[in-house]
Amino acid sequence: MAESTRSAGTLRCVIVTPEATVLDTPARFVTLPLFDGQRGIGRGHAPFIGRLGAGEVRITAESGAGDGRSTFVEGGFVEVGHDAVTVITQRAVPAEKLDAVAARADLARLAAAKPTGDEAIAARLAAQEAARAVVRTAGRSR
Repeated sequence: MAESTRSAGTLRCVIVTPEATVLDTPARFVTLPLFDGQRGIGRGHAPFIGRLGAGEVRITAESGAGDGRSTFVEGGFVEVGHDAVTVITQRAVPAEKLDAVAARADLARLAAAKPTGDEAIAARLAAQEAARAVVRTAGRSR
């Protein structure tokens, strides 16, 4: 996106999966779910590459008037460059398309499972973390 076509004070936010570009929009501010906490990005932020956790990418719209978008992502990486945020993830779902009831049922099913072995336990913990993040994201979008 050329600088002349972007409003002053905004950055470009792109979310891609192996199948498609899920989102490509100008934003005033982006909040990311890194694996070790959340991080906010605004125009002029220092470049970095980070590992994502499961959670909600919140995008404050160009107008900054409270309107924006939320997308659930499950892991991946983020690259912050010159006024651009690029999220690369295996799974990205707009928050309004998440089913909170199904996510709660999935979380209950995972809690009832009895894994054996280190790999099975680690896989269950990761799945539970993702299911909790879906429940949180879906709850905020309603």
